[in-house]
Amino acid sequence: MIIHYFGITEKGNFRSHNEDSMYVSGEIVAGTVSGSFASTGIRDSSNSPLILALADGMGGHTSGEIASRLTLEKLAWMERAIQPLEELPRAGWQNLFRKINNEINEHALQTGKLGMGTTLVGALFGRRKVLVFNMGDSRAYHFSSKGIQKITVDHSFSDSVRGGNQSSRSYITSCIGGGTADLQMDLFDITNSLNEGDRILLCTDGLTDVIKIDDLEEILKNASNVKEACSHLAEEANLRMTRDNTSVIVIEVKEMALSQAEPWKLTPSERKR
Repeated sequence: MIIHYFGITEKGNFRSHNEDSMYVSGEIVAGTVSGSFASTGIRDSSNSPLILALADGMGGHTSGEIASRLTLEKLAWMERAIQPLEELPRAGWQNLFRKINNEINEHALQTGKLGMGTTLVGALFGRRKVLVFNMGDSRAYHFSSKGIQKITVDHSFSDSVRGGNQSSRSYITSCIGGGTADLQMDLFDITNSLNEGDRILLCTDGLTDVIKIDDLEEILKNASNVKEACSHLAEEANLRMTRDNTSVIVIEVKEMALSQAEPWKLTPSERKR
């Protein structure tokens, strides 16, 4: 599968620093103080699998940006050390993210930054599969000729559920870190739903807090390429006065062919490691 992708992260107009981090082209972009940072690339996942991901840190001051950066560093290690990651069973993914969760909580205890945590959304483009994973309220969408569809389910609830009616603020029910050992991770295999020309949108809530799904669809539909789509989405979020950092990755499927090689399996000796 050949994909084109573009990612952008912006501090925005209302935050003193950027707590979002972005993992694109094997590099982590974190802690951008001013303006925006963008990264782009083309990859044949049949030869070289790829993870693209965003993390939205929380905890105040520098805690959020540390949590989001550390989480993506661990994700980058997963991408390098476990091959092919796409064949790892769901329980294996759960165990890996549980380990990351524990390490973030331990770092918080050691540094006194209690409560630091982060959301995470990402996509793995492998040799045979395309997987989407998430924790928290950062989202993934699938845009095709049939329209736009939200892939992920937010791990959050609004305060209206709790009886409030003055705010639409959401409360995260699952994240990496945050001082809790209870981690909910969702994993979606979207391989069979993809076609050439389709686009995948990964984004933090700085975008979706101010841009509704119909407008997301319109921007993705009208953009001539992934760079234009990302730029327009980030610009629109700022025009609509988002009060959060905004991070966006758009991936377009240019060629759909996947590897027909036999799936990788653990040998008996490897299972014991």
